[in-house]
Amino acid sequence: MSDTKQQDQPLESFQSDKFVSIYSNSANLEVTPWDFKIVFGALVKSEGGKLPRIENRVEVVMSPQHAKALLGIFTTNVQEYEKQMGEIKLPPAPSVATEQPRTAPVAAPVRNH
Repeated sequence: MSDTKQQDQPLESFQSDKFVSIYSNSANLEVTPWDFKIVFGALVKSEGGKLPRIENRVEVVMSPQHAKALLGIFTTNVQEYEKQMGEIKLPPAPSVATEQPRTAPVAAPVRNH
């Protein structure tokens, strides 16, 4: 069978015994020339008046090509969601000079490594 015919066939998807599902309200993106790494975490309760903390829970590393394909999937799905449910509103980003701890981070800035 040629490579083209193999690529056109649907793939079977199944859950590995190592599959995990997590909740995340924080994502940090790290980029290198070779890969994109997304670290997903969640805001955890601070103790003793300390600043809120992010507990990093899982990271996903992918090629730049896969990241671009994922961007397309996200773009299409967010646009479709907004057509059906209305615009997704984001909270205003704090300025660097007056940045205060956020109680529900949406995303972290891109860091290039």
